[in-house]
Amino acid sequence: MMLGLLATLGASVWGTSRALENPGISPLRVSADDAARAQQKLFRLIRGGGTEPVVLSEAELNAFVSRNVDRRDLPFDDPLIFLREGEAVDIVGQIPLGRLLAESPVGALTVLMPARWRAHPVWLQVRTHAEFEREPRRQLRLDVRRVTVGEQRLPAIALRLLFEPARLRFVRIAVPATIADIRIQSGRVVIRATSSRERT
Repeated sequence: MMLGLLATLGASVWGTSRALENPGISPLRVSADDAARAQQKLFRLIRGGGTEPVVLSEAELNAFVSRNVDRRDLPFDDPLIFLREGEAVDIVGQIPLGRLLAESPVGALTVLMPARWRAHPVWLQVRTHAEFEREPRRQLRLDVRRVTVGEQRLPAIALRLLFEPARLRFVRIAVPATIADIRIQSGRVVIRATSSRERT
């Protein structure tokens, strides 16, 4: 029994040390102009004007999210969104290690960590696959495929174990009826408006 406890503690310390490592993520450069362009494009889509697809760049999307998304709906602070080929969306942010582990299955072990470890910000990376759904309700569903804390890979289900459901609202994004389709490509998202024929 003592050996089992020591093995658990050892694995926890090893995993925590990997979680504290910096994965070398480069920040995105966004501007107020990016946010304004994104807002104009999305307003036009929601209003139902125009038939041409709307293209949002990675910078425009990040600028819009940073100014308009409620931080309580996200598991971490100051998220970065990277758009990849094949409908892949990477969402990355930082969170103090102590806060990350507080409500996890190993939360009780955080008292054994040095205070500087608990306060240390760690990178949380969530790889998702985007799927546009029309039924039963129109939404963009982000299926979590991989979770990484620092350099420590975790199973996808770890996200649901680490955070309350309210913090994971970002994986189900409601979409208005004026949007017919959303596609993720490398560095951009292409949004197609609903045609008059599709509305009837």
